[in-house]
Amino acid sequence: THPPADVKEVIDASNRYVMPGIIDPHVHLGLFAPLKTELETETKAALFGGVTTIGCYFGGPESHFKVFPSIMEDIQSYSHTDVIPHLVIGSDEQKSEIVDYTKHFGITSFKIYMNGIPGLIPDVDDAFIMDVMDEIKRSGKECILCSHTENRYLVGRAFDKIKQEKGDNADIRDWTDTHPDIAEEEAVIRLAYLAENAELPVYMVHISSKAAIDRLRQIKPYNRYVNVETTSPYLSITRDSSMGNTIKMEPPFRDDKDLEALWEGVEDGLVDTIGTDNVTLTRAEKNIDASIWDTIPGYSALETHLPILLHEGVVKRNIPIEKVISKVTKNPAEKFNVYPKKGTISPGSDADIVIVDLNISKEIKAQDLSSRSDFSIYENRVVKGWPVTTIKAGKVVIRDGEFVANGSNGVYISR
Repeated sequence: THPPADVKEVIDASNRYVMPGIIDPHVHLGLFAPLKTELETETKAALFGGVTTIGCYFGGPESHFKVFPSIMEDIQSYSHTDVIPHLVIGSDEQKSEIVDYTKHFGITSFKIYMNGIPGLIPDVDDAFIMDVMDEIKRSGKECILCSHTENRYLVGRAFDKIKQEKGDNADIRDWTDTHPDIAEEEAVIRLAYLAENAELPVYMVHISSKAAIDRLRQIKPYNRYVNVETTSPYLSITRDSSMGNTIKMEPPFRDDKDLEALWEGVEDGLVDTIGTDNVTLTRAEKNIDASIWDTIPGYSALETHLPILLHEGVVKRNIPIEKVISKVTKNPAEKFNVYPKKGTISPGSDADIVIVDLNISKEIKAQDLSSRSDFSIYENRVVKGWPVTTIKAGKVVIRDGEFVANGSNGVYISR
């Protein structure tokens, strides 16, 4: 068959998979470098990895009316991907402004931390969560409440115990024990109950443990308000990794049994979506050479997100590619109210497309990636299955591993 006469370019995708642009629903930018910088570097890295839309969390102690308008402008000016914004609600002031955020910013996804990060992110109690749910419902819009789902008291108790026992000798394996799986399991039970009570959808971010997955398997069939996310790092790394402090994260990486339980959840549909929880840092910013207590959680993971899922899920575990890809296309698009604009290839949808070659193997090296980070949690890992062409809004932006976009054309997505 010959293409119509007015076609400008033909891309040969024979023996390759053509899929909707990948949506990473869970990204943090601008934490350790100016937002403008990371919108430039990290969303470019995202395109190399076939990711054309990111769900980005924006927090901070002040009213979002003070800082968010300039964030909206920065997204339009500097981002290479489209951005679905999520707002963190951590103070009474922010809570009281939720209805206005939906009106003025077109935001319908919010986040609370049942367990925060001391000194960085405050955690909130159940009364606060119920207030937030009430405010969200008052907006009259179809909203979803994201949550870092761990019991703060159980984490605090384990943290103190391990720190006292191990002191400065503690390593990355001990770090896992500071966030016991019971803390995640208890919190998913509680949040699911609050969601059902409020009749409001909740979205449990970065679920990491078999205990939580097993519990959700009992809850989810009877509770239509529960949505479950895990991340590509939790599906590919355990605490036995040789990467040491590099892989410090919250929640921490756990054991093989947890990783396999997460894949089981992906395969049987218990897990709805897969993100990265990308937090871009350099080795110096992460403080990698300090004790485990003084190392900062986080790593950049946008560019390796899709290859890791293809390698671990499709190549290694023989999970049908459609099952894996729906978790990073159609499902997040539906959960965050951007389907069918995103998450599908069909007439009228945004023309975001990625072409993948499942036969390409590459060794991951931080120096070859486009992030401003100078380390990768996958350093030297050989991964099979890579994107070769990324099309964003109908224009080729990555061709055979080369960045060919004409400037940045990311869009702030208002819902």
